[in-house]
Amino acid sequence: MMRGKKGNNLILIENGLLTSYMLDDKNVWEVGRPSKGNIPDIKLKSATVSRKHGKFQNMDGVWFYLDYNSKNGTIYNHKHINAGINGRVKPVMLETGDTFLFGGGEEEVINSKTIWGLYTTRVFEDLWRIMDSKGYKQLQFISDGRITTMMSPEKGLVIENENGIAIYMGDIIYMIGDMEVIGC
Repeated sequence: MMRGKKGNNLILIENGLLTSYMLDDKNVWEVGRPSKGNIPDIKLKSATVSRKHGKFQNMDGVWFYLDYNSKNGTIYNHKHINAGINGRVKPVMLETGDTFLFGGGEEEVINSKTIWGLYTTRVFEDLWRIMDSKGYKQLQFISDGRITTMMSPEKGLVIENENGIAIYMGDIIYMIGDMEVIGC
């Protein structure tokens, strides 16, 4: 049984490509769209993402996300991040399982152009696996002998435990660790 190690990890999916960032490698990770004068640590290619969109920051051992009041915003755990008092940047303290949509506007809509993210405190050494889930109405997520059955799951569904992670994005499921999926 492969257990994930402790570590702060940001998983992003943009245009179907999954990238994992080991947040503990730095204290601050700038997020944005690269341009001549701006080279963010986390480079997002979508035109709906601001050049200086936000940042992930470790403050006294606790990770936060701060949105720079970007034009198309960030959705955090299904809610749009609003500016603080007088437009100030308002930090959001992160917990494992938190999800993000970058540059998607006010409403949570997950599609092929969405930049979707997951913050987790688990790090797995295996490679991510991809499963085609097009047309499945029911999915069974299997890990450590436990089965979780989902009927018509919503895009962005995350099944996470100490042994693995599965991310359902509609036509594709991303899996790592001791996690398998059966669809019908």
